[in-house]
Amino acid sequence: MDWKKELDRLQRLRARALGMGGPERVERQHKLRKLTARERIDRLIDPGTFVEYGMLATFFGQSPEADKYAAADAVVTGFGKIDGRPCCIIAEDFTVQGGSLGMTHFQKKMRMLARAGQEKTPVILLLDGGGARAEQETVEGMPFAPHHARLARLSGLVPIISCALGPCAGDSSLLGSLSEFIIMVEGISMFGIAGPPVVESATSEKISKEELAGSKVHCYETGVADNEATSEEHCFQMVREYLSFFPSNCWEKPPWKKTSDDPNRRDEELISIVPENYLAPYDMKEVIRHIVDEAYSFEIRPFFAQNVITCLARMDGHPVGIIANQPKVLAGALTAKAAHKARHFIEICDSFHIPLIFLADCPGVMPGYAAEREGTLRLGLSVAYASAFVQVPTITVVLRKAFGFGGTSMGAIGSDQALVVAWPSANFASLPARGGVAASRAREIAKSDDPEKIRQELIRAHEEKEGPFLAAGSFRIDDVIDPRETRPLIIKILELGRRRRMGALGPRYKYGIMP
Repeated sequence: MDWKKELDRLQRLRARALGMGGPERVERQHKLRKLTARERIDRLIDPGTFVEYGMLATFFGQSPEADKYAAADAVVTGFGKIDGRPCCIIAEDFTVQGGSLGMTHFQKKMRMLARAGQEKTPVILLLDGGGARAEQETVEGMPFAPHHARLARLSGLVPIISCALGPCAGDSSLLGSLSEFIIMVEGISMFGIAGPPVVESATSEKISKEELAGSKVHCYETGVADNEATSEEHCFQMVREYLSFFPSNCWEKPPWKKTSDDPNRRDEELISIVPENYLAPYDMKEVIRHIVDEAYSFEIRPFFAQNVITCLARMDGHPVGIIANQPKVLAGALTAKAAHKARHFIEICDSFHIPLIFLADCPGVMPGYAAEREGTLRLGLSVAYASAFVQVPTITVVLRKAFGFGGTSMGAIGSDQALVVAWPSANFASLPARGGVAASRAREIAKSDDPEKIRQELIRAHEEKEGPFLAAGSFRIDDVIDPRETRPLIIKILELGRRRRMGALGPRYKYGIMP
């Protein structure tokens, strides 16, 4: 063999592949404020760690030296490291055939998902493709079901993240929708069933990609995507931050991070955050900042269903998941969208051994005409349903209101938590005092000489009966605590929980994490 000739040939083919769709298409990608697939990988992972699979791949059944050529068949795949930990990377290349799906492209994705399962590494999808390559290459009989099933079966075993970095439709959006964490980039992302041309041909509706399925639609309205990034660099920063809270797979423990924050810290500000008037709003994010390490949390779905907060944080260096009502929005009431948001977050944390902390101030489930038609009754119960199968330690702190099944869904009070405590400002009831009195004592109030005076007396009596000290006295909760004790107490209980879980790591899910 003439080694020099063959090695020169190899270098020539590699250079051709690294050229992607050619200078003109690369330049066009940059003009659209988008990086190329290879630039994205370089910005995301630790320098010099990428090992590529299928660089010389092209159209199915073709040689990489043929005239008909698609560099890497429009998808760059391989393994790289993020903060020293291996990850599987699948990056669609929009400069080649618009990032579309052909047979080789499909096989490369299938191969990488199989390898991620073998090596038990996180999967990161950098999506920028327009679906099946129907005209250039036949896809008849392409086994899409195994494609999506393979990713679904990794759910709950390894973290799966999708970044929508362009006009994602068809296979790109379908594959991405199976991910546990989805990021869209403001102004450049579309994440839809089909793009504007297909929509117009099918429905005669003319609409831009942003109006159809942009980040404002899916991060604010539908909840299909989780977080909105302002740029691709911001997106990759979010990926790294999200992964920092998670183990590489469900057989490992969540990573501990050294902190200088005192685990016994008691913040005086906590006793003044909750207003005396139980109808007055306050910002639950202030409570979270005072109890977590270094006042930092990473919020998931910050713009969707803002009446419930879901975030990742650390306490004494260990990752925790926090689910909290937000009194500033709809008084923190549980809605169908908020329940969907909380249920999904519960399943993610439980799959990867991240303890859950519920901060409850819930007036109940949102009632009314719209709420009934959104299926709030059934979707609201999905939070309690997911909580019933949780195996990680859960802690519930009732700050103020815990009314009805909306209140009990916030940690499912009485369902085997590691700890249930209340602040002195807490109130438990099947209904808020006003609603309970109005429903049960209406005739008595109407017949009185001073209806308003009687109503207020009955409300006060109702509130006293459902106060935290009566709940503690009848042992419906474990204790009433000084708000300043919240952080030290949670940390001590979590330490106990880690002892319980040390020998029980492994896949512990009833099903994968549902989209």
